Amino acid sequence: MPDTLHVHRDKDFLSDFLRRYWFAPPVALWRSVEAKTLSTLDFPAPMLDFGCGDGRFTEAIFGKQDGIYGCDIAKRELPAARDSGVYRHGVQFADGHYLPYRDGAFGTVYSNSVIEHIPDPQNVLPELARVLRPGGLLVLTVPSDRFRELLDGVRTAPTKEAAEQYARSVDQLFAHYHYHTADEWRVLLATVNVKLIEVRYYVSPETEQQWDRMNRTYGIGKRSLFNVLASPRLRPLGFQPAMARMVHDRLIAKLRPYYDARVTDRGGGLLVVGRKLN
Repeated sequence: MPDTLHVHRDKDFLSDFLRRYWFAPPVALWRSVEAKTLSTLDFPAPMLDFGCGDGRFTEAIFGKQDGIYGCDIAKRELPAARDSGVYRHGVQFADGHYLPYRDGAFGTVYSNSVIEHIPDPQNVLPELARVLRPGGLLVLTVPSDRFRELLDGVRTAPTKEAAEQYARSVDQLFAHYHYHTADEWRVLLATVNVKLIEVRYYVSPETEQQWDRMNRTYGIGKRSLFNVLASPRLRPLGFQPAMARMVHDRLIAKLRPYYDARVTDRGGGLLVVGRKLN
């Protein structure tokens, strides 16, 4: 097993994710920026992918290599994750309040867009830290403390009340329970003997606004012609590969500026990296 996992650093994640998530273009945009951000890091092996889902996201960054474990509470995702070939050491059903791994088992515990869906992260972080060896890294991506204010629907709302109502609807749609600041993350990690060593915004304001507009355009969270045609139930009809190519080819140039946009003092996502103390 390598000391550090190989990461695809020079990959065009936008093109890759438009192919992987052609059926949900807003997801492709957000995930591609997330993947580009994560690809700048080093990941000591072995690594636990906490909340691995179907493995599609992790495969884009790491490919299929030795040293990656997966776990998730969503049982419906586990068969796809096991079949993906990404998790050569297996995929476990696991609630974050108790992980079926020994103390200090991992060099990295990584979790992409998961913690915001957990109502009580303070009760899950101890388990993530427990299975992390001293000196190991805890790597999280979450919506940032600026996420709500950067939503296109919030910025264009006619009144403060309408803006708050819109933000609440997004919270409910995506099951977001909290948006912590960097200082709040520093405190949360310190309670489990993990020192915050890096915090960085990603997803520019313009990119988040485009993402939010696309959610409405493509009917995310509601029925639309697009997501009816993209439904897995219609896969046997055979037209979806052509539809996937069309989505990629029509959106790749349009979304490129949003993928490439630089982020400075604020962004819709937050990268949180901590190191476990001895």
